[in-house]
Amino acid sequence: MPTDASGGWALVNRRLGVIGQGRVAARVDEHGEVLWRTKLPARFALTGRPGQVHAVVSPSESPLTLIGAAAPGRLPFIATLDAMTGRFAELANPPVRTPGELRYVTVTWTSGTRVAVAATCLPASSCTLTAWNADTGQVRWKHRTRGPAVFATPCGQDGEERGGADPYWQRCDPLVFAADGRLVTLRGDEDRLRSWPVELPGGDIAQVMPTLYRILVVTAPHGPGCRAQAAAYDLESETAAPVWQHTFTWDQPQAAVHEGCRRDPSISLFVGSHLTLPDSAGALVGDDYDGTFFLRLKPGEYPVTYGSAVLAYRADGSHRDPRPAPSTAPRRRPSELVPTAHEVGEGVWYVPGEGRRGEISAVDVYGEITWRRTVGGPPFFLGNRLVYAHGSSLVAIRAAD
Repeated sequence: MPTDASGGWALVNRRLGVIGQGRVAARVDEHGEVLWRTKLPARFALTGRPGQVHAVVSPSESPLTLIGAAAPGRLPFIATLDAMTGRFAELANPPVRTPGELRYVTVTWTSGTRVAVAATCLPASSCTLTAWNADTGQVRWKHRTRGPAVFATPCGQDGEERGGADPYWQRCDPLVFAADGRLVTLRGDEDRLRSWPVELPGGDIAQVMPTLYRILVVTAPHGPGCRAQAAAYDLESETAAPVWQHTFTWDQPQAAVHEGCRRDPSISLFVGSHLTLPDSAGALVGDDYDGTFFLRLKPGEYPVTYGSAVLAYRADGSHRDPRPAPSTAPRRRPSELVPTAHEVGEGVWYVPGEGRRGEISAVDVYGEITWRRTVGGPPFFLGNRLVYAHGSSLVAIRAAD
């Protein structure tokens, strides 16, 4: 079973046991036995890029919907993969593509119909959105913006979350973007765009992020001071004014300098369910609902989630809790674990290594490591078993192993 450069997979469906990478998808049971293995056409190779081609939409459903590459002059091909049998089926030829770069593509359901939506955008100019019936290829509607659009990365695509926002704190509308001084959404089971004018913060928009009750808009840092703004808008009332705004100096010490500021767009601005703003005085961690920030990280600290809490950990294993509660006693993180370690399940931590190697550690309630094992990439739980890659093979272990 192939893996990516880190030893993981673009598609991981824990509930059904379906994994996929490149041109191969397979289903495994909790014993690590392969139930089926399907070779995909090259244009449907899985690389795990939400909102782009070579992705999987709604991997918790069956059949899975695959977004393929686009032929010249056409929008992307769409296909299905039956999670029970592994049967692959390519759907109808997609419509003709409007001029511009393919910026976004997703698939949703409207009144029992599988509808694909794609956006092509001209440089620093307008975007054209096209929705079509994925089973027949018939165009349902089109929409063109006057100016540039910034699209939110869709939730519910690909598979296993590798850090970032807690999926249970995200609202999974198929399409959310900002354009022409408006916020625009396509909600589940609807066949029309909703939009309303908003007072957007000044500057170029870097990210649009829908959460359970808000749409967050963050501007790119600019000027010698790398100033940026975050603003939150209410999804239900659709009022123009933001619920809250916060200005900060963007600085990510682990990022390279880009246009005078240390910024890496691939680093998530969420830790679990909490918003994190990379401020030069120390990253701020807080609540996206009302814009209150309860934790500012000090030099050498990094955030670690424990349920709904966020603790500030240091390299020596010590930590501080910005909101201690007498009734909570979070499990202690072992001091031996490096900052890049993350918990993949109850008491099991993964430390990524060089290339396709990493290490998993089992930790008891006292924070003591009871055993370690070198693995070939990021593991995931399937039932009560931990599954990981070992070369081209799969390994499944239990707590008693």
